[in-house]
Amino acid sequence: MNYRTAWFLDGVGALAMLAAMALVPSDAAARSVRQELHPTGVAQNARGRAIVSIHRAGKHMRGKMLVVGHNLSRNATFGVSVAGVHIGAFATNAAGSGAARFSSHPTGHGQFLGVDPSGKRLEVSDDQGEDVLESEMPDDTEAGDIQCCLPDDDGAECEETSPDECAAENGTNMGAGSCFPDPCPTSQPMPDMRCCLPDEDGPECEEEDAAECSAAGGVNLGAGTCEPDPCAPTGPAVVRCCISEDDEDDQEGELQSESPECEQLTLGDCTAEGGTSLGAGSCEPNPCVSSVSGAFLGSHPRSESPARTR
Repeated sequence: MNYRTAWFLDGVGALAMLAAMALVPSDAAARSVRQELHPTGVAQNARGRAIVSIHRAGKHMRGKMLVVGHNLSRNATFGVSVAGVHIGAFATNAAGSGAARFSSHPTGHGQFLGVDPSGKRLEVSDDQGEDVLESEMPDDTEAGDIQCCLPDDDGAECEETSPDECAAENGTNMGAGSCFPDPCPTSQPMPDMRCCLPDEDGPECEEEDAAECSAAGGVNLGAGTCEPDPCAPTGPAVVRCCISEDDEDDQEGELQSESPECEQLTLGDCTAEGGTSLGAGSCEPNPCVSSVSGAFLGSHPRSESPARTR
C-alpha cells in the first residue's frame, strides 16, 4: 500500500500507523526518530507526535517526516514549523485530528521537506499563529561527526563521519550537521531555492542553491522567490484591544471614567485584560472612543486622549 492510498483511509489513526510503517528505515545508513509533541497550554488536551526518517538513496540522503495531531480544534487548519520557519500545514477532521506528511521528494499530498528536523524545535500552530504543540526534536547524529564532502566524479558525496576520517579520505570538512540536505557542491548547475537563513532578528530569505543553503544552516523551502517573504515569523495575530481605565479626580475625589485606550494585543491577552477586541487594524487614531450608546466609534474618534500601543 502506498502513501497516496493511505492518505485517503478513514481515520487518522490508520493513516499514522501506515505512514509510520512506510518510514521505517530499510538500510544501515538510515536514521529514524519518533518524538511526542507536547501541548503548550493553548489547547490543554492536545497531543501529537512527529516521525522523521533520514535515509540514503544512491549517493544522496533523503528525508521524510510525519506530523500527527489529536484533540485539536475541529475542521481547522494548523501550521507546522521547524526552527521557527513555517514549512507546511494540515487540516483537522470533525474529531479534531489531522496529519501532514513531508518528503524531500514529495508526491500526491506530500509537502516539501528541505531541512533535517533533528536537534531543532518543531511547532504546530493554530490559525491565529498560537503554538498548540511543540517539542525539541532529538539530535540523532553521532556525537563529534561532521559533514564530509568526499571527492566524486559528480562533484562530491556527503558522509557523516569524524574529522579525522574525513581528512584521511581527502574530504572537505563542512562542519557539524546532517548530510540532509546535501551541503556538498555538485558539478551540475543547481536551481535557486528559497532559503531561510538564521538571524538574531528572525530568519532571512535568500535565493540560493540547495547546497549553499544547507552549508549555511538554512531551511530550504523549495523553488520560488523571496517576495513575499516566506520566512517571516507566523506569530499570534494582533488585534485592536479597547481597555477601560478609571482614574480618581484629585479635586472632587470621585471616579471619572476616561475613554478606553487602544492597545495592540493578541486576542488571548486582550481577553485576559478584560478588553474588547475590534479586530485587526491600527490604534491611530483611537478607535475605542465611546458613543452615547456605549458602542465604540471605530475610526471616528471624539476624544483627545492619545491612543497607545505596545
